[in-house]
Amino acid sequence: MTSAAVPADAETDRPVYVTIVGHGPIRFRLAVGPMAQCDSPDNRMLYDGWLRPGRYMWSTGAELVCFQNTSGAFRESDWSESRIVPTRMKYRGPTEIMVLTD
Repeated sequence: MTSAAVPADAETDRPVYVTIVGHGPIRFRLAVGPMAQCDSPDNRMLYDGWLRPGRYMWSTGAELVCFQNTSGAFRESDWSESRIVPTRMKYRGPTEIMVLTD
């Protein structure tokens, strides 16, 4: 039995790191796909839930991800605009997303 080797720079898992900074938990969505509405049926939801301040990582296996979050006084309902970001840019490390809770 043989398996195909994957070059070290193939970026097959394409990790995304998310850092939540501030006080208290927020709602956060992370989806794989090109649609600007993260919960679009054309995207694949990776995470939709609460996050406390800290650093988190997801392996996306995709070129684009969509994210959005809540913040401030309306942490359950006041969603930010959805943002599309590439999972890796040439000559730069993995994608780093920073979200402020306040």
